[in-house]
Amino acid sequence: MVVTCAIEFDNNPYGTYFAGQVMTGKVTLQADMPKQVKGIVLKISGCADTSWAESSSSTTTDAHGRSSTKTHTTHYRGHEDYIKSRTYLLSSNENQSAVIEPGIHTYTFACLLPITCPSSFEGIYGYIRYLTRVELVRPWKFNQNFTRGFTVLKMMDLNYDSPLLRVPSKSEAQKVFCCGPCKTQPLEVHVSLPQSGYVPGQVIPVSVLISNETKIKVEELKIELVMLVCYYSQVPLTRTKNQRITVLKLKGDGVPVHCKKQFDYTLIVPATPPTCFNLCRIIQIAYQVEVVAKVKGWHTDQVICVPVTIGNVPLLGVIQKQPMASADNLVPSGSGVTNRSFVADDKSGDVHEKMFTEASQLQSTVQEKTIQVSSGAATSSAISPAPPSPWDADASIPPPSYESALHIKPAKLNLDEGQEYGETEFAPRYPVFKVPSPTASGKDEVDVGPRIDGVATSGVSSAQNSTWL
Repeated sequence: MVVTCAIEFDNNPYGTYFAGQVMTGKVTLQADMPKQVKGIVLKISGCADTSWAESSSSTTTDAHGRSSTKTHTTHYRGHEDYIKSRTYLLSSNENQSAVIEPGIHTYTFACLLPITCPSSFEGIYGYIRYLTRVELVRPWKFNQNFTRGFTVLKMMDLNYDSPLLRVPSKSEAQKVFCCGPCKTQPLEVHVSLPQSGYVPGQVIPVSVLISNETKIKVEELKIELVMLVCYYSQVPLTRTKNQRITVLKLKGDGVPVHCKKQFDYTLIVPATPPTCFNLCRIIQIAYQVEVVAKVKGWHTDQVICVPVTIGNVPLLGVIQKQPMASADNLVPSGSGVTNRSFVADDKSGDVHEKMFTEASQLQSTVQEKTIQVSSGAATSSAISPAPPSPWDADASIPPPSYESALHIKPAKLNLDEGQEYGETEFAPRYPVFKVPSPTASGKDEVDVGPRIDGVATSGVSSAQNSTWL
């Protein structure tokens, strides 16, 4: 390849930002020989897309009594834009050609992420995705694209959401089997949570009370944290498509006939997108804890669902002060060689190009470094400060780590491998905290058990505590 390209984010190796922050980084092009192009364009985009197909069949009979079946497929789609900027790094007039001279060419960029951006998400029938792309516009040839994804997180502060998130949440149901003279006494299931607002890394204590007065044994209990995703289409008609994703699951013991038993389980919330109802009109995300009492024989199981809200700033009432992690572990240091700076306006698409000046743009200089550029000039190498975290102002909230969600498949970024370069897959990363359970005693941390098929399972095969009543 004559030209190689690297897209880097300042002090942010995984490219994880919160809506409302300024994303800064650099594009480094390296050419081993002169390359003629019409221009070099930096595109920063963020959008939501939904897409699925539904088929229906109809049978018709002609005058001779012969029947024929036709299948009609309808494709449903939806789209929303959040960021759409276009910046020329070289030659803003595509009617004229320019030459990329041999050497290393570095450009810095900055883009304000709108406060209304929803959190990144990848699903089967749609996604909320943010990309940076460098496009080499070539005369008489297909353009070359270098792509890198980044994660945007919408602030979901549980402290400023509904006050009901702090209130214990309960649900109960009862079920009888057979009818008439064979009718049994009820099977009663009671589920309670100490609160309904949680963050990834936090423990959800689940209390289950089973009163089995029937003649049918409860063989086992299944406890799951489930993500419910609803996709909406805009064309040709408004339709919905639902997806159920098991985020976390475990199994517990059963309950014999004419017995009553209390179970206490713990679910550790893994890395996962926050609850989303309002910011995106075509993708909505909700969570619930499901408890299934699996009964013996052909009888239907008893299922109870308790809605929960997943955020990315924990409730302050359950935070305990912990040692702050080293800044070296949170913000890897690095240097960025720059010679020009670009600021992209995501609303209008206007681009303001300005020459790089240390006095106004740099807060600290690392070292002087000579690089190869087309003019042979030397420029300085420097870093810019890390983007502020929403919890920096509160020392009681320990800094999170950023992890990809194992229950979400990575996105395929490069659809045309012949002209696409850079990352082939991208998985958003979400903050994971080390915070205790609101009712935890003795232990503030619980180990996550093994993961099977992308679903985290508990470290125990049954309830941690059970009591016969």
